[in-house]
Amino acid sequence: MEIKICGFTRRKDIDEAVALGVRIIGLNFYHKSPRYIPVDKAKEILINLDKNIKVIGVFVEPNEKYLFQVTDTLHLSGVQLHGDEPPSLVEKIKREFPEKIVIKALRVKDKKGLEEGMKRYSPNFFLLDTYDVAIYGGTGKRISYSLLENTYIPWGKVFLAGGITPNNIKEVISKFHPYGIDVASGVESAPGIKDKNKIKLLLKNVREIEENETS
Repeated sequence: MEIKICGFTRRKDIDEAVALGVRIIGLNFYHKSPRYIPVDKAKEILINLDKNIKVIGVFVEPNEKYLFQVTDTLHLSGVQLHGDEPPSLVEKIKREFPEKIVIKALRVKDKKGLEEGMKRYSPNFFLLDTYDVAIYGGTGKRISYSLLENTYIPWGKVFLAGGITPNNIKEVISKFHPYGIDVASGVESAPGIKDKNKIKLLLKNVREIEENETS
């Protein structure tokens, strides 16, 4: 089970998460997000970060030049597209940066839209998040589980997001067994400010359920 924690804005929080065992972090470059981080600040907080830590840049319908520049400048491990980008952009990123991870977020409004989204795009991974008409991710709201049931979803290449917290993570994993989970607000004290104790509890609960399922 991969655990991706998104929306970091402080190096202190990154260091604490990494020390606890987090290996995938997300930085949000969407300027309307409460977790937005300017490129210069991102560069600062990534200095001398362990090369084994994967850093994913989150973008919403970005200008291509900006997207490629940020990816290149910060040596990002991957790109997450969280808006209504055309499938051609996913393919272009894969061509320009074949070594990078490409994640396409789908905001799940209904089953039909979910199924169509999975047919339209060919990323390395999908990220399923809660639909909100005004907010692109980080809503803190859970996806209606009925939208994910009795639907073909390639869980082996899916990060599940949407209102995941230390308190409900066991239920989420037991029900869907995704490749990974993506958490932002569920381990924060405020947008962009991570809570070490919440991260610690999240990881503890993930490990417990993994141990139970393999024993």
